[in-house]
Amino acid sequence: MPNTNPFFGRSVRSIAASGLVICLLGADGKIRKENEVVMAPLARIDATTSNGKISITAGKGLRRTYEWEGASRSVDMWPREKRWYGSMGLYYPGPGEHWPEHNGVTRGVVEEGQQHFKSDAEALAWLKKDTTNYHPIVWNNEGLVVGWSKTLPRRQLNVDVWQIYINGKKPTALRGANDKAIEYHLPE
Repeated sequence: MPNTNPFFGRSVRSIAASGLVICLLGADGKIRKENEVVMAPLARIDATTSNGKISITAGKGLRRTYEWEGASRSVDMWPREKRWYGSMGLYYPGPGEHWPEHNGVTRGVVEEGQQHFKSDAEALAWLKKDTTNYHPIVWNNEGLVVGWSKTLPRRQLNVDVWQIYINGKKPTALRGANDKAIEYHLPE
């Protein structure tokens, strides 16, 4: 089967340049129906972890804007074509240095998607693993999860946005939740 990825076989510099051109032209591509996203068009999430506050704002489609430490930077997410560690959502792997520098960060490695579990215990085990293995995360009782960190040797901002589902539904209570740490705002 031929590879249908438009970036297959291209250099990182070429991909980054394409991303810059797309970003400059204001592309905010449509999300495919098979992609499991978290954010509604034009919604905003404000979250506070032990690393501080971050805000994520959705465009009308694939665009996401990240605000942290006084900076605002955007990417046009890439839709996943197959499930990756449970997610069929969106991601941006941060090719090249695609942002103007802010506090040592010149690139974003970001992800958004849904995680589906059969039980509260399964979801809590996943949350514990994600908390201890990657960066600090917070979640609310409805299963909205946000984590972020900076990896300065790689000059990158890392952001994860997840929505947990248990037996196909958003939870109503999750142990360890902090509803005050995450605010989800729909557009007016």
